[in-house]
Amino acid sequence: MKRILFLFMAALLLTACGNDSTKEELKQTPEEEDVEGIETQVKKEDKEVETEIDEAEKVKEYITPDEIKEIIEDSGLGEEDKLASTSVEDGEIKVVIEIAPNELFSAKDLAVTRYSQASDELLNHEGWEVLTIEYVDIGTISMNRTEKETNEYDMDYFSTEEIEKRLK
Repeated sequence: MKRILFLFMAALLLTACGNDSTKEELKQTPEEEDVEGIETQVKKEDKEVETEIDEAEKVKEYITPDEIKEIIEDSGLGEEDKLASTSVEDGEIKVVIEIAPNELFSAKDLAVTRYSQASDELLNHEGWEVLTIEYVDIGTISMNRTEKETNEYDMDYFSTEEIEKRLK
């Protein structure tokens, strides 16, 4: 009986000692885990930002004359508009477009809209400084790349208000 009582007391004592050390370990572990968790999160966020920057830089590529023509055809023309010419001279993209008549919108409104659409896409490419588009029998719009603005989504564009002012 004494042996059973002794074994019971020893087991109880060992359990109590084990719980104290576990409590100390628990007191230290959350702090260490918090620091490690924060460091891991910061590293993860840094990698995500670097990836986003790399992807943004990939989008901004140098543009070729064939790409300019394709971009203008895809984003700067209406269904019945005609692309008369495109050229690149000393960093200036020069385009001539004949806008088809439209019953709903004035020719000037269409020119401003089409310039805005084409320039939004062209601003994603390097290799030019000035975009000049002549709209036959309407006027010409010319903007320097340095006049671009950037929205809250980090996308570049030319102000529609400024495009309207430039239409001569």
